[in-house]
Amino acid sequence: MFIAQLPLSLGMSERRFAFVDFTYKGKTGRLSIYEAGRTHSLSQAVAHAATKRELVAKRRQPHWTPPSIFRPPEVLTEVEVTEAEAELKALQRHALEVVDPEN
Repeated sequence: MFIAQLPLSLGMSERRFAFVDFTYKGKTGRLSIYEAGRTHSLSQAVAHAATKRELVAKRRQPHWTPPSIFRPPEVLTEVEVTEAEAELKALQRHALEVVDPEN
């Protein structure tokens, strides 16, 4: 038996390219504004939630075009980020489970 290792720490940040403008108001009440066309450093939970909503990606897509300046920013909610954090924790627990190579 061996234990699978996962180099994931929920406190780490990830760099993501923003497809659209979006905002996120964290637990502290601080409003973060992410501008389309730029790469931002996001917490893993925010990055996961934003990726699920297709607001960001790891890198700029080849045929990406900026959104209209008249498009209002998307809003990423605390509920979405909390759910994403729970998903990441579940994935981490699953990855750290004892694995029996004979099964």
